[in-house]
Amino acid sequence: MTTAALVDLLTRYGSTGDFAGLRPLGPYPVPERGEAEDSGRVVDELPWPQWFRFGCMSVDVCRCGIVNTVSVRTWYDDVVLPVGGPGEYGSFPGPPGFRELSGAFTAAGVHWERVPETHSLPQFTMRTTVADLPDVTVDFIFITDEAPDQPTLYSAHAHEYTHLCPAGP
Repeated sequence: MTTAALVDLLTRYGSTGDFAGLRPLGPYPVPERGEAEDSGRVVDELPWPQWFRFGCMSVDVCRCGIVNTVSVRTWYDDVVLPVGGPGEYGSFPGPPGFRELSGAFTAAGVHWERVPETHSLPQFTMRTTVADLPDVTVDFIFITDEAPDQPTLYSAHAHEYTHLCPAGP
């Protein structure tokens, strides 16, 4: 797979919040994704939420089966992500750069903004809002420590902000 193919997947993710059939406020599990490679508790002391990993993608899930967060880790030399059906993965050279991703977003009509930082870490966040789910945003975190003039994508996280578990906290 190519960096351009990864940028295409991330552009779709930025506009829909969906990665490999999983998106915030959607159901988990989904039959077309199959079994997770690994899973565990988000907080050791609490049984829920739990996380489920599919290569370099993971989801955090509420005890009622609603997806809260879909995350993609891109800091690896080879980014392994689910593509196609259950157990099908692609290996992408990673990570893409800010110029590649922002250019792809602009070309695809995906509105994005740079989030004002409240820290002094060598990174910044680019945020998209999902058109049909206004309470879902996707944050793309870029690092600048190695090459300040060529930021690279470290990770991306689609979050929901409205789910209240019907079973309570």
